[in-house]
Amino acid sequence: MRRLPDPDLIALARGGSREAAGVLFDRYWGHAWKSAYAVTADRALADDAAQEALVRAFGSLEGFDETRPFGPWLKRITVNRAIDHLRRRPRVEPISDEHEALHAWAVGSEPEDDLRLWAVADAVAALGEAKRLVVVLHYWLDLPLEEIAGVLGVPVGTVASRLARAKVELRDSLEDVDRVF
Repeated sequence: MRRLPDPDLIALARGGSREAAGVLFDRYWGHAWKSAYAVTADRALADDAAQEALVRAFGSLEGFDETRPFGPWLKRITVNRAIDHLRRRPRVEPISDEHEALHAWAVGSEPEDDLRLWAVADAVAALGEAKRLVVVLHYWLDLPLEEIAGVLGVPVGTVASRLARAKVELRDSLEDVDRVF
């Protein structure tokens, strides 16, 4: 069953197959959790958001269009759940947790690459939440600006300006890193 493509698994899960649902869960849990973690920078929030996203997705399989890919649909649900969790959390949290969370994304093949990626993760973590969120959603989770605007409930121009300002801040903070390498 593990070798079946997603549309076949979805059809079986719709028919009540727990095994097919389990295979889909196993196939996508890691992706959902990483997406939630990239948005929240918090392990507990990522756990909750990813779990809620999968529950919501499996509860909505009847309305899912199996001619479309399952992964991006689940990613959108996950990102929305993660953002909801961010909106509900208290505003004051230590930045060191965000640095640690973003470092999980900074793994390269060469030591020099690792240092550069860690520097980028540090710079992204140091951004304000609004700018950090659009950077993570656009560059790490590959969402287009229009989709980010829909997820955040802001105009596309706002997303574009936050992204532009974030890139300026990142460029400025990473200038010294480039000089070292």
